[in-house]
Amino acid sequence: MALPIAHAAAGYLVARAARRPPGSGRSSTEAWRRAAVFMIIGNLPDLDFLIGFALGRPGLVHRGFSHTLLAAVLFGIATGAFVSWRGRERFMPAALALGAAYASHILIDWMTTDTRPPVGGQFLWPFSDAYTIAPVTIFSEIYLDGRTRSGFLDTLFAWPVVVVLVRELGMAAVAIGGWHVLEALRTRAVTEPTLAGEDLA
Repeated sequence: MALPIAHAAAGYLVARAARRPPGSGRSSTEAWRRAAVFMIIGNLPDLDFLIGFALGRPGLVHRGFSHTLLAAVLFGIATGAFVSWRGRERFMPAALALGAAYASHILIDWMTTDTRPPVGGQFLWPFSDAYTIAPVTIFSEIYLDGRTRSGFLDTLFAWPVVVVLVRELGMAAVAIGGWHVLEALRTRAVTEPTLAGEDLA
């Protein structure tokens, strides 16, 4: 499984992709608050660890229903309806963005190395019981002992987890930095023709 850094970065990128254009009335503070919400949503599926932890076996329900595309769709519909009801955004754009933030977690897990059978996850349940994993994985595997609370905590703070954490921080920095560079180039490409037209006028 990937760590929260990768999932938070994926949620942040979804927030940036779904953001309103500059000048649409949303302040930078609101934009950062929204990005933080999306980063939390990107990690939501792994809260299934808390259910297992409360029952004495942290891995009991991990990568169950919460790690399916169906869960992402239902989450998008429910949260989109709530946001629309509060009058903050229209239903469809909100549902698509929030559902995509949730689904980003599943995408990251699909692209994470897994060497312990059954390999991958049942991400397409209930339409398929097959375990699937990406042909090429880019995120490193970590092992968390889900059998007992003490075993879970021991493996959570083990040295291999720190190594993966540092690697994910580097990958997140590259991905987010690259996205901001592309945004800046796109904004510049849109702005320069407009300025040139004003100069000619």
